[in-house]
Amino acid sequence: MSEKPVLKLPKTLSEKILVALSILFLLGIYGIIIVNWSEIPDRVPTHFNFAGEPDSWGGKWSVLILPIIATFLFKTLFIIGMFPHIHNYPVEVTQENAEGLYRISRKMLITMNFFLTFFLAIGAWEMLTVAQGNEGLGMWYMIGMLVSIFGTMGYYMYKMFKLRKK
Repeated sequence: MSEKPVLKLPKTLSEKILVALSILFLLGIYGIIIVNWSEIPDRVPTHFNFAGEPDSWGGKWSVLILPIIATFLFKTLFIIGMFPHIHNYPVEVTQENAEGLYRISRKMLITMNFFLTFFLAIGAWEMLTVAQGNEGLGMWYMIGMLVSIFGTMGYYMYKMFKLRKK
């Protein structure tokens, strides 16, 4: 088995923008929780069924679950994205295709990170909204999240397969 080349590739402008937006989503949801803390009821929804209806409830501190998960996932994917030479690829990595594969893999992780922080921030906001007696987002939230995550993976995997050695 050959060693994958280690390349230092600067982030593109679009990657920097997606990372910045992800951080803004994280900071925003923590900010919303802090600002509204006194108005959050003692009982908040902690889980929604596929139709978007709450089917499990928890205490006030439960509103921090999704932001904490989002923060953990953001940090993990951000760090993993810094080392594309250790990623698993669906095609063989060669000197010729390494730069392209690494860029695609990093962009996939950054894009998935963006969608995860976006949808987890929306989920936390929905918890607050429903806890205060308002209507939730329904099934479109879950559909949007699943299509975004799996669509991103499929799109970037397709791009990787196009780079395979002919």
